[in-house]
Amino acid sequence: MRNVAPQLKRSSSNYLYAACLQQGNAIVGTGSGDKFTIAARHSISIIISVTSKPNETPSPTVAPPVTPLDALAGIIDLSDLLAGTADLSVILSQTAQHVARLLNAKACGIRLLNEETGELVIAAAHNLSDTYINKGPVLVHNNPVDLAALGGETVYIADVASDPRVVYPAQARAEGLVSGVCAPMTYRGRTVGVIRVYAGKKREFKAQDQALLRSAGTHAAAGIIEAQLLEERRTTERHRRQMSYAGDIQRRMIPDRPPNHPFVVFGCVYNPSLDVGGDFYDFIELPAGTIGFTIADVVGKGIPAALLMASARSALHAFAVNEREVTDVMASVNRHMCRDTLLNEFATIFYGIFDADDRVLRYVNGGHDPPLLLRGDEFTELDAGGMVIGVEPELIFDEEVVTLEPGDVIVFYTDGVLDAMNFQGEHFGRKRLRESIRKHRDLAPNVFAEQIKWDTRRFAGLAPQTDDITIVVARVKQTT
Repeated sequence: MRNVAPQLKRSSSNYLYAACLQQGNAIVGTGSGDKFTIAARHSISIIISVTSKPNETPSPTVAPPVTPLDALAGIIDLSDLLAGTADLSVILSQTAQHVARLLNAKACGIRLLNEETGELVIAAAHNLSDTYINKGPVLVHNNPVDLAALGGETVYIADVASDPRVVYPAQARAEGLVSGVCAPMTYRGRTVGVIRVYAGKKREFKAQDQALLRSAGTHAAAGIIEAQLLEERRTTERHRRQMSYAGDIQRRMIPDRPPNHPFVVFGCVYNPSLDVGGDFYDFIELPAGTIGFTIADVVGKGIPAALLMASARSALHAFAVNEREVTDVMASVNRHMCRDTLLNEFATIFYGIFDADDRVLRYVNGGHDPPLLLRGDEFTELDAGGMVIGVEPELIFDEEVVTLEPGDVIVFYTDGVLDAMNFQGEHFGRKRLRESIRKHRDLAPNVFAEQIKWDTRRFAGLAPQTDDITIVVARVKQTT
């Protein structure tokens, strides 16, 4: 600050302006970022425009005028204070104290606008009692002073106890407040609230006082907006980490490799559209070497779908090891889901058992997209079963038994495959899926499943994946 004084003594307002800008850039620019440098330039411009005018003789009600040096020093000090913290409460508290001291005011209050309710909520105060602070809500629609300030005006109040625009005059009188001025807190076109200063006696706030208050409001608004953006970034990062952890946990529920089976080889693809998703598939080891298999899709995406998926998977595991018939397993899972879900929460589930002794698949389909059995050049849809799971607790399901032959291929999938969409709004659909199965049928099951996935991606091009994609290929081994 000592380096500024000699320059401020020069008479030329243009030289003063240049010196202020130079010093402001040098000092303010060392803060947390360009936001304070920009705010400082704007503030200094306003201050110079009013303080370079000839001084008027002060009246008895006028406080000692704010000199250019006082104004610049005050703004730079405030910039340094705000640049040193990202804590919103500290920013506001320091601003209120600093402004009151700089303007020789009795008190200062800062209110932030709640855009949803239209209320100006007290955020910081200097030398105001709790009784006054908590006097009642300050609503913009019935408060002419704050409404004008939010519109960009600086509003002077000669006597808060008698001015008809004041909403709480009696409380102001009891607090010992007489004159006041209210200014917007605006930065880059965004107004976040208002800042008020009060005198304890009749006082005329001169143009330079009002300019200084507006400048302080600009700096505070810059700090507030930056603090809010920083908190939003931190919150977003916390959510991102939580989603990533949830995704890790969910992926551990998906088998890392398919099981060995006497006459079936499996290949699998699991590709959620988000960190977590509502698709799942699983293998369940059952007595006598048989393998239970399920593929499912629960309604929705993200965390809600992942939680519903976990519930369905746990229920299916629990009932599969205790129930022999696939229809009994599905009925038990359905009752469980009906108890634990809302009306708009449901799942589609396919459940089947590959026997170890016979080349037989016993299955039930609870509203899931029917798997496709390719034998020779003919497709068969495995659609026997019933409705979706979690809607009607007393559903009765039908079982179908399929005798498998060497070379048979069954492709299980979720609706993310069929619903993959290109930029023309076309879906991949069942016809393209069948073509993809025919094209890749001779590949190893794991490569087979991957190629179906890549066919959907090539079809969609650069269009984003909007749904989870799960594909499981089961190939019946050739006899030896």
